[in-house]
Amino acid sequence: MKHLFVSSERVIQQNYRYGSVFRLAGALLLLGAFSQAPILLIGINTWRYCESQSVEQRSLKLEAESLRAAEAPLKEVKQKLNQIHQWEPILRSRLPVSALLNAVQISIPTAAVLDSLSIETEQFDRHPVSGGTYRVPEEYRVVLQGVGKEGAEDVLQEFNDALLRRLPAGSEVVRSEYLDKRTDGLVPFILQYAVKPSGNYFGLGLKRIAEPDTL
Repeated sequence: MKHLFVSSERVIQQNYRYGSVFRLAGALLLLGAFSQAPILLIGINTWRYCESQSVEQRSLKLEAESLRAAEAPLKEVKQKLNQIHQWEPILRSRLPVSALLNAVQISIPTAAVLDSLSIETEQFDRHPVSGGTYRVPEEYRVVLQGVGKEGAEDVLQEFNDALLRRLPAGSEVVRSEYLDKRTDGLVPFILQYAVKPSGNYFGLGLKRIAEPDTL
């Protein structure tokens, strides 16, 4: 025997499955769900990026701490290097007088005799270092006076050329001339140089240290 009526649940089910309103509502729900997918994907990618950045920051922090620990024993060496850098312009401007005297001695021609030698500093500059300020000469004035044998006209030029080759680069001849002839027949001469301290004094005869002292 067939039923002559349909239950309300069955009617709702049929309308849900075939009704246009319900179909539209379902489509809207599906569309809303699919529209959330890109947002969810962006959120996942953002979370992964933040995690990777956090891991990288922790790694960099550990590396920085390791570098600081390795740098600690080098503090004393760093302080010594800073002191050397402070003293470098002062040491560079100190002309080695003993080497200069040796260069003069080996440059004197056999036909000349040196009577006097004077070395003076000029054009000072100031350099601050830990513990005070030092006056550093920017130029040295070297004056040589001597006598040459009569008839040896080239002795002064020979002396000048030999000495100038040994002086630091940038040095100049300020005066080079003969004076009045003496009664004993010898001819006095005077040589004056403006010597620029360059820090390179190997031309004066200095030698490099094969194995410098360690810090």
